[in-house]
Amino acid sequence: MGLLPILALSVALSAYLMFSQINELHHLMTERAKTSSEQLAVLTEHVLADGHHDTLAHITTASLEETAVKAIGVYSADMQLITHAGPKSNLSITAIRPGEQEAQYQFLDDGMIIRQPIVSPAINTSAVSPVVGWIVMQFDWRHLKIHLYQTLLLGTVFLVLAFIMCVSLTSYINQSLASDLATLRQTIRKMATGAKNFHAHIPENDEFNEIAEELNQLNNAHQKELQELQRNVEQTNIDLRETLETVEVQNIELDLARREAVNASRIKSEFLANTSHEIRTPLSGIIGFSKILLKSELEVRQRDAIETIHNSANSLLTIINDILDFSKLEAGKLVLDNAPVNLREAVEDTLQLLAPSANEKKLEFVLIIQEGTPETVFVDGLRLRQILTNLINNAIKFTPAGHIKIAISSNQIDENNVSITIQISDTGIGLSKDQQQEIFKDFSQADASITRQYGGTGLGLVIVKGLVEQMGGEIGIVSEPGHGATFWFTLNLSPCSNAIKLRDFSVLKGKSLTLYDTSELHYQALNSLFLSWGLNVQHCTNIRDLKPADYYVISVDARTDLSKLLPEVTQAAVIITDYNEQSRDDTRHVYLNKPFSHIKLFDALYKGFEYTTKKQSQIPSFPNANILAVDDNPSNLHILGNFLADMAIHTHFAQNGAEALQQCREKTFDLIFMDIQMPQMDGIETSRQIRNSGLNTDTPIIALSAYLSPENPSQLRKAGINDYFSKPISESQLATLLSKHLKLPTVNDDLDTLRPVDIGECLRLTKNRPQLAADMLGMLFEALPQQRQDLVNATQKGDQERLRTINHTLKGACCYTGTPSLKKQVLAFEHLLETTENGVEGQDVSALINAIDDLLHWQDQHDLNVVFDV
Repeated sequence: MGLLPILALSVALSAYLMFSQINELHHLMTERAKTSSEQLAVLTEHVLADGHHDTLAHITTASLEETAVKAIGVYSADMQLITHAGPKSNLSITAIRPGEQEAQYQFLDDGMIIRQPIVSPAINTSAVSPVVGWIVMQFDWRHLKIHLYQTLLLGTVFLVLAFIMCVSLTSYINQSLASDLATLRQTIRKMATGAKNFHAHIPENDEFNEIAEELNQLNNAHQKELQELQRNVEQTNIDLRETLETVEVQNIELDLARREAVNASRIKSEFLANTSHEIRTPLSGIIGFSKILLKSELEVRQRDAIETIHNSANSLLTIINDILDFSKLEAGKLVLDNAPVNLREAVEDTLQLLAPSANEKKLEFVLIIQEGTPETVFVDGLRLRQILTNLINNAIKFTPAGHIKIAISSNQIDENNVSITIQISDTGIGLSKDQQQEIFKDFSQADASITRQYGGTGLGLVIVKGLVEQMGGEIGIVSEPGHGATFWFTLNLSPCSNAIKLRDFSVLKGKSLTLYDTSELHYQALNSLFLSWGLNVQHCTNIRDLKPADYYVISVDARTDLSKLLPEVTQAAVIITDYNEQSRDDTRHVYLNKPFSHIKLFDALYKGFEYTTKKQSQIPSFPNANILAVDDNPSNLHILGNFLADMAIHTHFAQNGAEALQQCREKTFDLIFMDIQMPQMDGIETSRQIRNSGLNTDTPIIALSAYLSPENPSQLRKAGINDYFSKPISESQLATLLSKHLKLPTVNDDLDTLRPVDIGECLRLTKNRPQLAADMLGMLFEALPQQRQDLVNATQKGDQERLRTINHTLKGACCYTGTPSLKKQVLAFEHLLETTENGVEGQDVSALINAIDDLLHWQDQHDLNVVFDV
């Protein structure tokens, strides 16, 4: 490609030179021909004037000797040929017009014709010279073509030689450059690969040799830098090894220090746990015996002293609990036990527990749950109640008057998780920005005067914050001095869609309810509850404005005079009164004290107003119940025995695990209370052995321990322990616990036994195996439609034997399923078949068919997998 410009330039230059030479030659020949014709015209003028035609012929013939002259003709002035020399040709002068005196030139392909006038000199110089004749000469330039071809040949040869020389020279230069460039590339490649001992050299003394020398110098400088870098790296490695050795020594020292710290922390935790057990055990005795004494007849001074002892012991117990919880959080030994928890029930239980403290300050509790919030979620119920108790108790402590509002809302995160936000707002003293920053710190309160005025260790909110963070949530506060405070915390939890509901609230859907409440805040709480049940609520603030409805609820506070209000209420209603309001002997109305349980409110509405409840302070009775209490502390056994005796319970005692195992092999108990920490054999191992053998493999076991909470709840469940409570346990807690695990004989038992399905009976018959219970009940449901039709057909045909067969089949199914209503009718029908001589009739079978229909209707409303949680 580099030759193309040179080659093009050479061709152009050669062509230009040859063309110029040919044109110049052509021009010279033309001028020579003109000159020859003019000279011949002058020469022939005298000869023609003298009339010497022979001489004229001789001159023309001699003129043919001149190069390129082909033919010559001489004409007279009248255009007559005088003489002619050369071959015949077109030398005619007919093209000359008469009177023409100028020479004429005619160019041919291979020459030219010149018609030159022969002029006679004029006598008078001013006159025009006369034309005496014409000379016509034809020139032939064919010999010029040979010269032209020679010129082209020479030019071509020259061009080819020049091209060959250029190619040769270029090839040589390219080879030389390529060799030098290859040498330079090889040098650069060696430098790139880190070669050390090499020297680039180009023989010719040109620019490439200078570049090679520069590369050599660059390589030398590079090698020096590499050597210096290597020395630095080696020195750095030496320093690093020394540093690593130092760090390793420090790590060993730190590891030893960490082990010592961990060991010290373990010893501290064990010390705190053991100390807690040792302190809580006598405290349980103090609190328990003080309760027993308070039940007896005492003088005023004695009662005041015992109440002071009781309150002081409870305060000391609270401080110990806070310190232990803080210690567990600090040591990272807190284990969460997630289980289905009903949010409303958890809050209501907490409010009822703290109601006496709030009542002393005339504070009102308000619970509002946002619509769409899951009823039941998976969470550690014990820790959630502990958080609520601390926050609500804190609100009670710092709120002199007003109300405390608990608001629960939710936000869907995905299909399996929901964010639950709980806010506890009060109308108390509030906190400044600086105080809010200190409120969650260890052993701190808003200011020093708080401790003196309100008491406390300053650990409550620290424990709450640690529990919330342990459960993966967040906690915060919004407050202004003098305008109350709002503590909020958020937990990401999983909804429980298959939790067994204690009540079917949907039965109230579409019913109307008139609500009287003068408190706007309390109305919002009740209205949100009623709307969640599907009730159509009508609100009024004047008792005379009660509108007709299916149900009536009258909510009043401590300022309302019920004796003046109740005469205005002509309809049967649920009366929600202040905490201190005494129950009235009124058969028309049902009375509930604040804070009330939504379950009791639902029962009052749904079961009708013949539904009656005992006073809240009345202790339930469990006659004929046998309970085993296991504890190594005699005082604890004595206190527990007194509490259980008040409930008509026969109690057996064991002071260690061996005694408990021996009694469990000899007698079946309805419930077992088990202390966890005992000598020789602890409560966990004792429970495990009770579950493995003996007569009490299915008996509920309740752990009662001086520990605040188990470090590993799953360990208790694996050992067969059904529930856990920390000492000291109050009488109300004990009653609730027994009501949960023992059957309470009340007037409602007859109604309960007539339910289509008794889930507890199903589980008891299958030894607490939910899957088997669901399968057995499912098999009964599959057979019932056909058995119902067979009963109808057999009754119509009067086939008594077929009726006996069907009833016997139903009786066998009822023995393995908890279907009390069907079982009762089956037994009644069996007795009727045996005692009736003439056979049963259609009306005798109707009760059994109705029981089957009730059972099939129950099946349509329930999912067995959900009911039995399988």
